Amino acid sequence: MSELALPLSEAAERLFSQRCDSRVMLAADDGHWPSDLWSAAEDLGPNQLLVPESLGGAGGDWVDACALLERAAAHSVPLPLAETLLAGWLRGRAGAAAAAGPACVAISELGLAAMREDGRARLALSGIRWAPHARHLAVVGSDDSGMAQLLWLPRGAATIETEDSANASASVAYLDVALKPAVGAGADEAWCVAIPEIRAVEVRARAALLTAAQIAGALGHLLQLTLAYTAERVQFGRAIGQFQAVQHQLAQLAEEAAAARVISRAAAATDDSRWFIAAAAAAKVRAGEAAGLGSRIAHQLHGAIGVTAEHTLHHSTRRLRQWRDEHGGEAFWARALVEALRDRGEQSAWQATVACTSR
Repeated sequence: MSELALPLSEAAERLFSQRCDSRVMLAADDGHWPSDLWSAAEDLGPNQLLVPESLGGAGGDWVDACALLERAAAHSVPLPLAETLLAGWLRGRAGAAAAAGPACVAISELGLAAMREDGRARLALSGIRWAPHARHLAVVGSDDSGMAQLLWLPRGAATIETEDSANASASVAYLDVALKPAVGAGADEAWCVAIPEIRAVEVRARAALLTAAQIAGALGHLLQLTLAYTAERVQFGRAIGQFQAVQHQLAQLAEEAAAARVISRAAAATDDSRWFIAAAAAAKVRAGEAAGLGSRIAHQLHGAIGVTAEHTLHHSTRRLRQWRDEHGGEAFWARALVEALRDRGEQSAWQATVACTSR
């Protein structure tokens, strides 16, 4: 863990608490890109955070990235921060310096070796979040052995059709784009390269970890909202937060928020690459479960007011539902967890826990 996590978290909290209000979020839901907010958020360095210092980046780690995303998710920031962080890391692993501007990421089953050999990019993808506003698109595919390949594409060469303005998702088509050599290519030029020593499944696991961190941040905010409401809402002459049944639900909500944060931070701090996929899979499974239960409790305790468009609760719970499925839901990552343990030759989850903590 670097020394960036705490100051980065504090800086993000100051920025987003001042600049990201319900007006900004509602405008983003209508398809308006918050350019001023992005300009301010770019000062936090999402493009550079996970890029090595040798390439001009900040040299941060995954705990730093999770700290930033927790604060952004707590304020429902409508920006592709997770995607830009991941794209920066991919560029760094490919030996490229950081690229300015927002980015979006597509993790697919595409075999990119043929495109790289042909020197032309021809592809069509759908459901790409933030594509209407991103400056770059990072497409991750794999070769026959499962190793990751990165196709870096500028937005200007794409045909983009918005599918869902509220979720900023679109279909993207590149009809015939010439690929430059990766070495020396500019940020706004297209290129494709194999990423050394990285499997495509690990890239998906990294994306899932960032999503788990966002879930943790949103659940923390959900807990604060619900605590405040139950302290103010009076029923039968008492604040409803004083009733034992309500206190029990608040304790459950606090437990879910804490569990999501602890397990996502633990996965982010996993330095041993042999255990990372298992750790990220566990984080996404547990965070997804917490997102479902936490949203249900918050809406139950808010009652009818919690389902109104005027109340801010939906900004968090709608994103929680989306993040729960993004980059794979609980069933997908539960299977991945089992496969990761089997790949390590462990006979049980307990043996795996002992093996990865007794070192």
